[in-house]
Amino acid sequence: MAWREELLRLLPGRVFLGEEARAEVSGDLSPVRQMRKLRGAELPLAAAAVRAQGPEDVQQLLRFAAAKSLKVIARGGGSGVVGGVEAGPDAIVLDLRRLDAIGPVDRASGVVQAQAGCLLGRLEEQLEAEGLTVGHYPQSIAVASLGGLVATRSSGQYSTRYGSIEQMVVALELVTPDGRLRHVGRPPRRALGPEVLPLLLGGEGTLGVITSVTLAAWPLPEAEELRSYAFEDFTQGLEAMRRLTRAGLPLGVIRLYDRDDALHGFPGLLPDAGLGALLLLSCLGAREVAEAGAAAADRISAAAGGRRLGDAIGRQWLASRNDVTEWDRYLSSGILVDTVECGATWTDLPSAYEAAIQAVRAVPEVVAVFGHAAHAEATGASLYFTFAAVPLPAGDAAELQHRIWDALLTAAAREGASVGHHHGVGRVRRAWTWRERQEELELLLGLRAALDPGRMLNPGALWPD
Repeated sequence: MAWREELLRLLPGRVFLGEEARAEVSGDLSPVRQMRKLRGAELPLAAAAVRAQGPEDVQQLLRFAAAKSLKVIARGGGSGVVGGVEAGPDAIVLDLRRLDAIGPVDRASGVVQAQAGCLLGRLEEQLEAEGLTVGHYPQSIAVASLGGLVATRSSGQYSTRYGSIEQMVVALELVTPDGRLRHVGRPPRRALGPEVLPLLLGGEGTLGVITSVTLAAWPLPEAEELRSYAFEDFTQGLEAMRRLTRAGLPLGVIRLYDRDDALHGFPGLLPDAGLGALLLLSCLGAREVAEAGAAAADRISAAAGGRRLGDAIGRQWLASRNDVTEWDRYLSSGILVDTVECGATWTDLPSAYEAAIQAVRAVPEVVAVFGHAAHAEATGASLYFTFAAVPLPAGDAAELQHRIWDALLTAAAREGASVGHHHGVGRVRRAWTWRERQEELELLLGLRAALDPGRMLNPGALWPD
């Protein structure tokens, strides 16, 4: 690979060819990959890693790769779980973690700019010191980069209040495969014809490399009132969740757990009887607004059949909501643990949940499955399922994962659900994505052909290659 010597000269101090450096960036946190890694399996490595220090480095690399017919995979925090980053010896990984500057912050307008490699948790810490928040709180907040969150159309735990990432991003800076630095979007909204910005959200590094993101920011809420309620079953809880979401309350988070998910997440805090589902919510804003919202939530939940539970449940959720330490223990012991999310309208949510749960339970290797509903909005919500399965002695974890995903997503889609909500597509979800989006595929492939005709960027991810 003579080109590697040329690349070393082109970007001195930024190119890394050692095995350890390449291994660090050649994948993401997808469960099958993590299981193989924890059990000592040998994983494919990229041909080289490039740690960009600024947009100019990204431009130079993409121009070089285009001239040499090389593939480039951009990587931020590496927190994805659907195989969005999977590099082999035919690819260069572009590591964006050094592009992590924050600023400027326009406090009066509520606008903040940060580079794509900036970790979301670090951005929130700095904004909090200034009394602001973006309001995006995915479970991966400590390790996820802004560019990756935008590239996968992420949603956070407080999406009912602040929206998903597409409602937060007001402008992007990115480098297209021809090496040009482009700026799209601007605050506030405008009516000057079709906007390019929405087309680039969710591109998963295949339409360009995001180098900077401009986001809307809000004042930190003065108060947050937490509530939890017990319901007889999941369907009854969904109806309460629908009424609460559509009532115009100042909801921050709202999540409905089935019985098994509730028992797993809140051991020792739940009643012994009468719990078929657990609804957890918060109301945010000025103190009087949050208190009035919580009082209204009590009234609406009671009318829907809910029974209010203690405040300790909400406090426990706040304290442990991002803790995933048990996953490594299961994966290293050979138990495949994974999550699958989809979305549905309020009309279709009950049947989609039931169909998906039953379909997964029918897979022989599955030992547990449970779920919750979250990310509620006016028209519907997300369903989020967690399963554990034990591959047969001669079985392959990737094949088992595919069978379980196929059972779940096929069953949910038959009931009207969309097969993805906020984790992105990567390489794991491609087949189901394009079954659903077949009518749009021709238009989207036209966009890709216009921006990356040589399919240089992140080949194998997102698109049905």
